[in-house]
This record gives sequence, structure tokens and C-alpha cells, in this order.
Amino acid sequence: MSWASRRQTNYLLGFIGILILIVFLFASKLIFKKPTCQDGKQNGTETGIDCGGSCTLMCKEDVQEPVILWSRAFPVVNNSFNLVAYVENRNKNSAVREANYEFRIYDSNNKLLGRREGKTFIPPNQQFAVFEPRFDAGESELKSVVFEFITPIVWVKKIPTSQSQPIFVKDIFFDDDKDTPRLSATVINNSIYDLPEFDIIAILYDLDNNAINASASHKEKLLNNSSTPVTFTWPEVLSAHPITKDVLISINPFTISF
Repeated sequence: MSWASRRQTNYLLGFIGILILIVFLFASKLIFKKPTCQDGKQNGTETGIDCGGSCTLMCKEDVQEPVILWSRAFPVVNNSFNLVAYVENRNKNSAVREANYEFRIYDSNNKLLGRREGKTFIPPNQQFAVFEPRFDAGESELKSVVFEFITPIVWVKKIPTSQSQPIFVKDIFFDDDKDTPRLSATVINNSIYDLPEFDIIAILYDLDNNAINASASHKEKLLNNSSTPVTFTWPEVLSAHPITKDVLISINPFTISF
């Protein structure tokens, strides 16, 4: 083989080598993709498909379903009722952005009177209340309420940071007025953060620790190092004298900056 032929062969081999390298680099990006939490595969540190490990999404087998401690209807006036479910999330570092729920209300003959649907967040590692106001029972005698979450719940990692902040309720006072019982309290935000809108739910318990009534209030915001008064009233006489008064601050953990 002449010198010119060898040079042409070397050029051709070099070109083929470069072409092979380019094809390999392009193919390797397709074949050896960096694992992500949206690629539909279990890879990287994941313990399931796109869940667990370093992913925000929690795997089903790593979380417990929320526990419905009780659900009840509390009379307001003219056979209308506030519906309340008391729920516990036992997952220490997991929460739900949005969960669909349903109250089902039955009469004394176990006939379905109606349904009330809604959405709520589920905060991490705590008990919380779901409140639906003013269900009208009409002429029927309301007997019982069933509460459940009606769609699959999507759990994500969430550290309960709000529970470590100095946000609390004090000066709880109950005025057992014969006609309109009244409860007042003060919500304190001694943290360095402003609170966005939040709800406050008051639950009254009798001597046997049975819930006898509940009410709710809404606040648009609460600035850091400040406080706000809150008042709950009931238009009719309560079924029993309240011994314990529980005032719950319901803060959406997905709307706060801490």
C-alpha cells in the first residue's frame, strides 16, 4: 500500500472513530439517563417508582393512612348542624397538600340525609379537625355522621416545622351565658414569621371527654410578634356544661415560609 493510500485509510479510520464517539455519546445520554423522580422507573435512591429516597413523593408502604378518631354533628339552630371530624396523622414527616373528603349524614332510621364534600390539607404528625358549617337536616332527626377521605391520598415529605414555633393559644375563657354561650381566646404568634390565613376551631368537651359542640373562625393573617383575639358563640344552650375547651390553630403547612 502506497503512502497516499495509508494516509487516506488513516483519515477514514479517524473519521469513523470520531463518528462512533459522537454516536456513543448521544446514545449514552439516552441509555444512561440520570435518575429523576419523574421518569417512571425505580432508580437512584428511590424505594419505589418515583417515590421514597430523595424524592418528595412518599411511597404508600412507607406511610400510615390518617385515623378518623371521631365524626359528629353539633346543633347550631333550627335543625342545622356543624359537621366535625377529628383526625390524626401519625406520619412524623409526611403530609398531604390536598385531600378530598366526604361527610355522610344519616337520620334516626339510618336513611342517608345528604352528603357534604370538601378538600383539606393534612398536616404532619398531629391531630387536626375538619369543619363543615351549617348542614340543614330539614324536618328529619339527625342521628349520625360518617367521615372519610374519598380519593387516593398523595403523601409528600414535610417536616412539622410549625409545631416548633412559638405559635399558641392563651387566655381561653368560657362564658356560660344561659342564652348564648361564648368562648374567647387569644392567638399568639411570637415567631419571626408572619402567618398567612388560617382557621381556629374550638371544641367543647363534657366531664367524660365527649365532644358536645364546636365552632370555627377564620383569620386572614397574623404578623410576627403579634396577637389576635378570637370569639366563638353558640346561639342555643349547650347539651352539657363544657369542662375542657380545646382551641386548635389550623395552619396549612404548604403556605408558610418556614
